[in-house]
Amino acid sequence: MEENKIQWQKIRGIVAVQGSITLSWVIYSLYLPDLLVQLGFTKALAGTILIIEHFLEMAIEPIFGNLSDRSLHDLGTREPWIKLGVILAATFFIILPIIGFLISGLSFWRWILPIIAVLWASAMAIFRSPVIALLTLATPQPKLPIAASYLTLTQQLIGAFRFTAYNAIVAVGPLFAFAIGSFSLLGAAAFLRQVTPHIAPKKESQTLPNISPQILAMISLIGIAIGFGLRFLFAGLARVLTINGGNVSLGMLGFSITIAGFAIPTGWLAFKLGNTRIVLAGLLLTAILLQIISLNISTAMLLIAAILIAFTFSTVLNGIVPFILEVLPTSRAGLGIGLYFGSFGGAISFFDLFFKQVNNINLQTNLGAIALIFACFSIALSLRIEKA
Repeated sequence: MEENKIQWQKIRGIVAVQGSITLSWVIYSLYLPDLLVQLGFTKALAGTILIIEHFLEMAIEPIFGNLSDRSLHDLGTREPWIKLGVILAATFFIILPIIGFLISGLSFWRWILPIIAVLWASAMAIFRSPVIALLTLATPQPKLPIAASYLTLTQQLIGAFRFTAYNAIVAVGPLFAFAIGSFSLLGAAAFLRQVTPHIAPKKESQTLPNISPQILAMISLIGIAIGFGLRFLFAGLARVLTINGGNVSLGMLGFSITIAGFAIPTGWLAFKLGNTRIVLAGLLLTAILLQIISLNISTAMLLIAAILIAFTFSTVLNGIVPFILEVLPTSRAGLGIGLYFGSFGGAISFFDLFFKQVNNINLQTNLGAIALIFACFSIALSLRIEKA
């Protein structure tokens, strides 16, 4: 790789996989409750399944991120784990709607559906961290926020469909929708493999470098804090829209699209001014703005505050993965990213178990602000540990 040049073909491959992951989750989230009801379960079981899946991510993401680091060291590629996860995920995904056609809602075998659903989510967790860790092979470290901005852009644009596209996606039918998700995963992974050749294994070193347990603990705490911050942020915005008589789905759609619109500009801003500095500023400003939206302000002021939050939180979504890749050796990128995503998923599960029903706007925004400020302290402490 040329020292200061982003390899855009590789970035496109990583972005394609990220897009297929997001699309699959959108399809899955929209269809799962209906598939469960079709087999005689309640829609509430879908929430329980999602909680279990996020808890499993806590172990699966770092384990397979670490295994991909070893694979890169020994074989010169992370491909074995990416291939395993994608094949399993694509297979389980296409099986899910078929179960609804083949099994009676009164049969004991209907329990295959929730089991396959959990296996699918577990397979998705196998390859996400190894794929994102490939950013280190495609981008010089100072430009990581620019590359990561395209991941944020793709994730937010595709993810926004979950707020308003229910009728359109359901209209195509489960078999066709799940087939689209399955084949998009396989196609994106094939493209990524084509643009990411193997590198020479590092035969001169028999072991991967050790990482400070304190750094790993800080990465985990950052993932937990940002996970809580994100969930409280979205809950708070939805509550404000409800109180003000707004359309929640359209409002959240607009918010996600606004984050996507800010992704690339904030990526360049982080490159120019320093990624860690911008992430810390984004966390603090988002925490402050969360307090503002809980006040009795006019609709115009609320709109301005929401746009500013989209801008400040975009810096966080863009910059957190590059930050992790900066504080860890390049050869341990998979473990670091896996630990972050796993901790993030654990926070989402804990939120859904204990805080999802909280409707008090002040409590939501206060807890969200506390979580984001805690993430700031964890990032600052990580830098002190790294320099020690």
